[in-house]
Amino acid sequence: MSQVLSQDEIDALLGGLDEAVESDSEDQGASSDQDDEIIPYDFANATAMSRVKFPGFAVINDHFNRGLRSTLSSILRVMVDSSAVPIEIMLFKDFLKKVPVPSSLHILKMEPLRGHAMLVMDSQLVFCIVEIFLGSTTIGQSRIEGREFTSIEQRLIKRIVNSILKDWMRAWASVHPVKIKYVRSEINPQFAKIIQDEDAVIVCKFQLDIEEMSGIIYVCLPVSLIQPIKSKLQKSFQVDEAEDPAWRKALLKNLLEVPVELEVPLGTAELTGSDILDLEVGDIIQLDTRVDDLLTALIKEQPKFKGLPGIYRGQKALKIEEVLIDE
Repeated sequence: MSQVLSQDEIDALLGGLDEAVESDSEDQGASSDQDDEIIPYDFANATAMSRVKFPGFAVINDHFNRGLRSTLSSILRVMVDSSAVPIEIMLFKDFLKKVPVPSSLHILKMEPLRGHAMLVMDSQLVFCIVEIFLGSTTIGQSRIEGREFTSIEQRLIKRIVNSILKDWMRAWASVHPVKIKYVRSEINPQFAKIIQDEDAVIVCKFQLDIEEMSGIIYVCLPVSLIQPIKSKLQKSFQVDEAEDPAWRKALLKNLLEVPVELEVPLGTAELTGSDILDLEVGDIIQLDTRVDDLLTALIKEQPKFKGLPGIYRGQKALKIEEVLIDE
């Protein structure tokens, strides 16, 4: 059964409706204010760029990797092995998190491209190079944590970096010739802000193995720096080693100049523990070789030659009688 509303009830109902309309208007106004604060999404960020392919960097990094290996082997007079890791695209702040402190950071320009790039050598690689260059026999035993580079180490590394940057410049010649201009060096990544933290960068990584040590070299390039030549870097290239005879010649020359240690053991003898304890000055240990036996010359513990021992110009010498061929 329907009930007739009184005038007071009708007025109360209309009043509640007016309040609801006003509340809805206020909500719409607040929503409009929030819309004004919305930041447009930039699709050219690291996530979107990570799906873009740059075959040109495979060519550049391959040429640079060869030059890097040859240059360091020549400078340090030891065999240096290096390998290029596929490029990564990330935010600049994320790249800085990968860089340990201290590291040797070198800021450079790649004219005519606008902006700055950065080459980074981790501290382990820096100390390894310095120790080898200065003739240390305790490679890899230096304390790294919390230790900054001395002025001598910084000057030495800068000389080596300048040689490495020449390889980087030559590596770009086949894609887009650039001129490298060295700007400055830093130790702390926080002082090497070549772009804003939220900007995307392309990271080229090279893993190096020297003697028993290993290290990393990074080359960090802002995406904005390579933007004018992006179409060139996106073209497909084919790496052909036969097209680079100069590199082959330089590598062979450097390999032939690397010092090699030759060892010639005189012989061996088996002794008991008591025999060793009883040894005194003047005692004679009989070896398992005769005076006229051929001795084996070793390189890296591998037999390479056989020869007769003797004296030449007042020094002990070995006359090669047989060349051992590896099977």
